[in-house]
Amino acid sequence: MGQLATVLASTAAVAGAVRWAARARAEALRQRRRRAREASASSTIRTRLDYAGADIWIYVTSEVERKYRARSCRKEPWTVHWLERHVTPADVLYDIGANVGTFSLIAAVARDASVVAFEPGFANYARLCANLFLNDCHDKVLTVPLPLSDANRDVHLLYRGLEPGQSRHRIELSRISGSESISHHICAIRLDDAVLMFNLPLPTHMKIDVDGWELQVLRGAANTLRSPELRSVLIEVEWDSWDEAHSLLSQAGFHCVERFTREKGPIYGLFLRHEPGAATQPDDDRLVGVGVRR
Repeated sequence: MGQLATVLASTAAVAGAVRWAARARAEALRQRRRRAREASASSTIRTRLDYAGADIWIYVTSEVERKYRARSCRKEPWTVHWLERHVTPADVLYDIGANVGTFSLIAAVARDASVVAFEPGFANYARLCANLFLNDCHDKVLTVPLPLSDANRDVHLLYRGLEPGQSRHRIELSRISGSESISHHICAIRLDDAVLMFNLPLPTHMKIDVDGWELQVLRGAANTLRSPELRSVLIEVEWDSWDEAHSLLSQAGFHCVERFTREKGPIYGLFLRHEPGAATQPDDDRLVGVGVRR
């Protein structure tokens, strides 16, 4: 009997030790998660966008966001000027290649326009949505996490980097063998089909900034580009794609009124719906800024 009591006591002690260890591990896990949340919160900084016309804020956690996205207006003053000159509260802006949403925010907050923002990069899309909630304009911006193309198909998005705010990602039709780029296998859609499938409001203005994929976007948007509601297009185009992009927009009834270039960077063209007697080409380029484009 005494031996049995000893065994039972020993078993109880072991069970108690096991329960204590489990509770200790659970508490340690809770503490680690709490510290991780606190560290994340402390590293997430809210920064005011360099836009003088409204109080707009974005989240910043990466150097790219600090150096480029928070200074989007200084980086692309022509885009700001276009938004302020052409976009009104009754308008719908398609922001194709929205990144973290700085220009979508200006259109929604400062111009009181409705926005459809297309951004396929997962980190940029998440930050875009967070920035919309931060500025309480999520009800004015419809987000689409899909790349646009000239056909409905699967594509590979090759990331330049995984941090939010990064740009110059590439889209390829197939995974490049031996490439060290991080590839995201996703579905792409023609803009004309997206408008019909999702019942999107027709755009009155369109910004296209897709880092070398602009011709595919234009080819898949023929009907949307020809819609009379669309009055202006601001597009970033690689030098070797300018002539074809200009031709596609001209066929849709647009003429180029301004063209901005900068050293070691792409061309930015502002196209307006053609009016009789309007010039079909800008008189000259405006050189704006120097350095490598981000």
